[in-house]
Amino acid sequence: MYTKRIVDSQKKAVSALAIFAWVCMPSPTLAADDSQLQAIGSLAAAHVYTSYGYVGVTADAFVADSFTVEQVTDLMNEVTDMIDLNVEALQKVRASVSEDDQEFLDDLIRVYRLVKRESQALVIFSRSKHPEDAAAFEKSRKAVWPHLKNLLGIE
Repeated sequence: MYTKRIVDSQKKAVSALAIFAWVCMPSPTLAADDSQLQAIGSLAAAHVYTSYGYVGVTADAFVADSFTVEQVTDLMNEVTDMIDLNVEALQKVRASVSEDDQEFLDDLIRVYRLVKRESQALVIFSRSKHPEDAAAFEKSRKAVWPHLKNLLGIE
């Protein structure tokens, strides 16, 4: 199950990287402020995507007995701390952008919060190792992907 997830994640990563390259390409119709917003958006989208992947890889490593509970906890605390900082920064920017950009930031923040919930579920599972906590982690992991996919425009 986890090996299939790694292969699926690699395929998704290639798609996402293509999207990021497209988003980062300069457009002659963009004003200076738009290019700054584009940079913020593409960097944040890349970060939320890699955070999602990082949580999954950490879970796989834990299940394979490559990471201890303490390592999982430390790594996921770092992820949630970075998410909190990014969400706070995005919320500050939100008030000064267009309505369309506000909608994108709202979606981005929503996905960040889902990834945070997923990372917290992984910590709970790593500490208890109970099947119901594994199921709760899997449920939160699966809840992220449709929103992330929509945010990044991955089909």
